Amino acid sequence: MPPHLSNSRFAAARILQSYTEHGVMPERHLRELVQDRAFITEMVLGVVRHQLSLDWWLGQLMPRGVPTGRVRPVLWVGLYQIMLMDAVEPYAAVYETVQAAKVIGTPRHAPLVNAVLRRALRERQPLLDALHQQPPTVRFSHPPELFDRWKTAFGEADTLRLCVWNNTRPHVYLRVRPQWSPDDTLHQLQRCGVPAALCTARPEFITLQDNVRVEKVPGFAVGQFMVHDPATMRAVDLLDPQPGEAIADVCAAPGGKAIAIADRLQGRGLWVGDINLIRSKRLQANLRRCGYAAIPVHAFNAVAEPLPQEFDGILLDAPCSNTGVIRRRPDARYRLNADHLAQLNNLQLQMLDNVAHAVRPGGRLVYSTCSLEAEENEDLIRRWLPQHPDFQLEATATCFPPHDHIDGAYTARLRRRAG
Repeated sequence: MPPHLSNSRFAAARILQSYTEHGVMPERHLRELVQDRAFITEMVLGVVRHQLSLDWWLGQLMPRGVPTGRVRPVLWVGLYQIMLMDAVEPYAAVYETVQAAKVIGTPRHAPLVNAVLRRALRERQPLLDALHQQPPTVRFSHPPELFDRWKTAFGEADTLRLCVWNNTRPHVYLRVRPQWSPDDTLHQLQRCGVPAALCTARPEFITLQDNVRVEKVPGFAVGQFMVHDPATMRAVDLLDPQPGEAIADVCAAPGGKAIAIADRLQGRGLWVGDINLIRSKRLQANLRRCGYAAIPVHAFNAVAEPLPQEFDGILLDAPCSNTGVIRRRPDARYRLNADHLAQLNNLQLQMLDNVAHAVRPGGRLVYSTCSLEAEENEDLIRRWLPQHPDFQLEATATCFPPHDHIDGAYTARLRRRAG
């Protein structure tokens, strides 16, 4: 293989090229990386996180116009290293990115990339200072429509805090399962050189303090912990599964909440399904790793397919805009608009309608999202309830990242009236 084809900058630019062509993050490509995974992931997610700022800088560096097409992701990768990655050697950032341009673009692109990046090196501090004088939508790389929507909903101060939060690198959280002690698990990790601390948000969680490949963390293979954010446990708490109950998790992949439910049910009475076959494979792998290989994963369309029986409780973790987890899914900030929200609302309401039929009288239906948008959360529940008078809203829980310091989320528990 020619040296430039194993170039980390080349790999990052190719992933970003796929992102620009298809509009969604190719997360599978990041998970499948073997070499330089942490470095490539940092470049890819960092570019998406700061895309509007990078485009503004490119506009200053290229007054005749920023090129589109295949060379743009290469420029993003090089500029991100120079402007926002202090640990990268400037020579390596320029040279390796120019080598990537020779493969991804055309012969004329390499001198262009070289010239732009060398100018960025010379003018780095003035460019950084100039960015700080720009509107917050450019400074924090959040589209104006999203920023204005949040400013109306949360006020300007909290919106600015939310934008800052979204641009920080997310922590990795481990939920220590009930069979193990969080304190003992923490000491085990520390003895093995894994930097970690107990999570202040919830006592059963541990925060990894460095970019560690989770599969290599001691205890992973035996199911000692599951990887998910503490915010996801609000839905499990409101569902409150009890041993002996029949519970369904209908959008269960990749399995953080499903395994937390199984732990509370002592492994019995849980039905899990998901429509996404790739994510379902990860769910099945997590169930096996955690000792629940006997729980089958059903290919289930929560919009149209009937559930096979009545349940005491159903968890519907609905597809949503992901605006509560932009720190983890930075591309979500660029997708939100009125049409997208309307499509999501239609899907969410159809799912609620469908699975509600399988809640036994007296049972509960827990609806959750990782969205901050009222249209997907409290407003949607207010729209749905009048059409379903046999249900009543019993409790809600919300997480707002700047206040709670964990992912954003909304959860509602709907109780079906007995009789």
